[in-house]
Order: sequence, then structure tokens, then C-alpha cells
Amino acid sequence: MTIKTQKYISATLIAIVAIGGFEALIYILNLNQPFIYLQVAFWIFAYLVFNVAFYYDISVKKPGAHERARLKYVNISRGFLRSIKIVWTVSVERFGHFRKWRHLRQWLHFLLVPAFIFWATFTLIYVNFGNIRIQQLLAMLSSVALIVDFWFLKEAIHRGKEKVDSDIFIALSMVKIYAATALYAGAMSILRYYCLPPLYFSSEVFCFSFLLVYLALYLHRKINGPNIAAALLIAAVMSAIGQLVYIFWGYDYFTAAIFMAVCYHLMWGVFHYHLDRALTWQALLEILIISLLIAGMLFSVTNFKARILNDCQYYLNG
Repeated sequence: MTIKTQKYISATLIAIVAIGGFEALIYILNLNQPFIYLQVAFWIFAYLVFNVAFYYDISVKKPGAHERARLKYVNISRGFLRSIKIVWTVSVERFGHFRKWRHLRQWLHFLLVPAFIFWATFTLIYVNFGNIRIQQLLAMLSSVALIVDFWFLKEAIHRGKEKVDSDIFIALSMVKIYAATALYAGAMSILRYYCLPPLYFSSEVFCFSFLLVYLALYLHRKINGPNIAAALLIAAVMSAIGQLVYIFWGYDYFTAAIFMAVCYHLMWGVFHYHLDRALTWQALLEILIISLLIAGMLFSVTNFKARILNDCQYYLNG
């Protein structure tokens, strides 16, 4: 079976699980069954974790483990003992890559974006209880994002490079922007839903922003002290912006999340150009103008006078 056929099969399975899973979650939640909603979400996510592990396993395993084990114990006369030793040796060698930190770390990094997308969508569907149109839109967008992510994830694992190629990096970066938007929207919506103070949101924004930048650095093979410091600085600035957005933005946390994603993309874009030694005044001006245009459009449709600081009833309506 060719790698292209494998990718088509994998994409089809992910599409079935993502679309079917989100539709099932919407149906269960709107029946007012939150405990079952959480249980089903856990098992869907467990499947996604298994998928990432399976993709990684079949790409880095060493073929011929059984033959090597059979030759190693060929001198043992007792058949049962030889079989036990062969099975044990094959198992240890077959899954030995998961005991090496280098492989385990790479697998965990590849799992971050699917986890972000899934649990952010889980949160947004929950907050929009009964709002079928928004729930269906979230399910569709997140399903597409997961399919694209797993498609290029399998390609990255198959190529087996420490640093992913530029075509995969660009595709995964687009998915990462969607993941960032979903994360900010999910965090803001659930915290406002339960009337929690802005400090919680700024803390979550700090963690999410740092992890997103860190993941990009990992894919770039650019993890070092100065770059980690820069990632922390970007996360701190995003945290401060998040504090202000949580307090002063209006009802619509979706536009707030898009604005947060624009701010993240602006800072990461500048940092990315710097990492590639391609930061020029022209590149800086282009990304700044695009960010200002999107921010301007968001400001034009946002009613900042609609905020209510001491009453959280409006959060139920998003």
C-alpha cells in the first residue's frame, strides 16, 4: 500500500470520527446529558491520541523484529520457553521507540494541535447549548482543521525529518492559527459563562500562546534559550492583551478570539521572519497592515458599550 493510499484511508477515518463525533456530541449535549457528553468526548479524544501514536509507530518501527528474535533464541530447545522469549523480545523491540524520550517528545508535540482543536471545540459546543447553527458551524470548521492536520501530520512523520519541510510547516501553521482562535474563544466563553475574573483568562492566554510558539519553534528546530525567552515575552504580551480584551470587549467572544489570534499572528509572524533571517521593513509593513485591516474590521462590528462588568447573564447568549 502506497503512502498516498494510506493518507486517503487515514483522512477518511479521521473525517468519519471527527464529523460523526462532533455531531454525536451536539446531539447528546442538546438532550441535556452533560455527563454522557464528557464521557463520549473522552473516548473520541482517546481515538485521536491512538491515531497519532499509530501514525508515529508504523513510521519509525524497525521491520524484521520477529526474525531477529527467532534467530537470537534458535539454540533454546524448549519450544514454550523459546516462544515466550521471542514474544517478549519482539514486544520490547517493536515498541522500544516509545521508551526513548526523543521519539516520545516528538509524538507529544504532534498531539498538541489536535488536542487544542478538539477540546476548544468541545468547550464552545458546550457553551452554545441549544444553538444548533453555531454548534454545526464549529463542528464543520474543526472537522476540516483536524482532517488537514492529520493529513500533513502523517506526511511529516513519513518523511522522518527532525525539522519539518516548509510545505508541511505552512499547512500546519494555518491549522495552528485556527487552533489559536478556537482556544481563545473557548477559554473566554467558558470563563465568562461562569463569571470568573479576567486573571483566569490572561493566565490561560499566557499558557496557550507560549505552547503555540514553542510548538512552532520545535517544528523549526529552533529551541534554545533566547528563543524560549522570546516565546515567553510573546506569551506575556498576549496575556496583557487578553486581560484587556476580557474586560472591555463586547458580547461576541468569537470576534474577540479572532482579534487575539490576529495579535498572536502579528507577533509570531515578526518573530518567524526574524528566525528565518528574512525580517525586512517591507515584510514588517505587510504583516502590520494586514493585521491592522483585520483588527479595524473587527472594531467596526463590535459594540464596546454593550459590556456589563457586574452581571454575567448576557454570557449565556454569547
